[in-house]
Amino acid sequence: MSLAMHMRTLDQHVAALDPLGTAPDIFRLPMLNRGAATDEIARLGRLWLSRVGEAVHDIPTASAALRDLGFALASLERHGVDYRTLEGAEETLLKLGGIADEVPRDSVYTYALRNPEQGTRSFSEIPEEALFIREVRRAGIALRPAIDALVEALPLAADDPELPALLDTATEGFETFAHALLQVKREVTPECFSYELRPYFPPMTVGGEVLFAPGGAQMTPMLVDIILLRPEPGEPLEEWYEGYLAENIGYLPASYRAIGSAAGRHRPLLPRLVEDAGRAGGADTRVMNAIRALRGLMHEVLRFRLPHLRLAKANMNIRPPGSLGSGGYTTDSLDHLADLTVSRQRLLAAVPDVSARTTA
Repeated sequence: MSLAMHMRTLDQHVAALDPLGTAPDIFRLPMLNRGAATDEIARLGRLWLSRVGEAVHDIPTASAALRDLGFALASLERHGVDYRTLEGAEETLLKLGGIADEVPRDSVYTYALRNPEQGTRSFSEIPEEALFIREVRRAGIALRPAIDALVEALPLAADDPELPALLDTATEGFETFAHALLQVKREVTPECFSYELRPYFPPMTVGGEVLFAPGGAQMTPMLVDIILLRPEPGEPLEEWYEGYLAENIGYLPASYRAIGSAAGRHRPLLPRLVEDAGRAGGADTRVMNAIRALRGLMHEVLRFRLPHLRLAKANMNIRPPGSLGSGGYTTDSLDHLADLTVSRQRLLAAVPDVSARTTA
């Protein structure tokens, strides 16, 4: 089964579940948050925690429980209450993470992709959060077939006739992904995100480890980078990237982590195809078709990455110095990812477009 089909099936299953019986109380949470009603939020948290033992028995129910407990526990943290003051909360999160084989707290997947479209859970009543959840969900869904296509493309020879179509499929998915996140940029102001939404994405210590909240670093562009762009041995950003990857790969669902691990056994696609094109000298039409398709994909990757960097910096500029994003980073990491992407684009741009020169 493809990643797209497997994850769509899992996410839809989880979204339909309410193993802890949180409805309708969870839909009162935005009102409770507006009034900072921590006693009532804590009461709901304790009630839902008490139901985990009987209600959770497999990956989908554990993931749904992490989603709904995440809304209550992160709300407490937002209002200055350590979630661990709820008896058994930390142990329960560790248990749920073990069953789900995922990070033992809420994540971008529970917050958006496994959040039901009808009866969406949220922290607040503001329309910007509803849009944020909707567009992050759309972005995540769009990128799955792109990852499938890149995984299939990764071992193919540069002159394989299937390669251009696979890269075109990846481009289509990434185009939708980029458009969804640019919609967030247009509709959610830095002030709204920083002051209304970001406080509900606090870091939480679980099992002695600080775990960061739903954030961009947890999303599947990480797999695009691993497959397509990652630094190779001896390149300037190699050491930084390996550390960044080690810190973030654990936030991906298990099937995504497996793809990242398998992709690491191949050379990244872009530098390999550029090298193959150099050896072909522009004489192989099939190789040049792959290069042209790769250029289309890189156009979309840049169309996402550079505006994302500008958006993150706009958010950080209105926060106190040294503030971290929801993924636990300053914008330095986004600078490095942008530098990596731009350097790969320069490498690709250096490949002569023989067909264009011949036509001219």
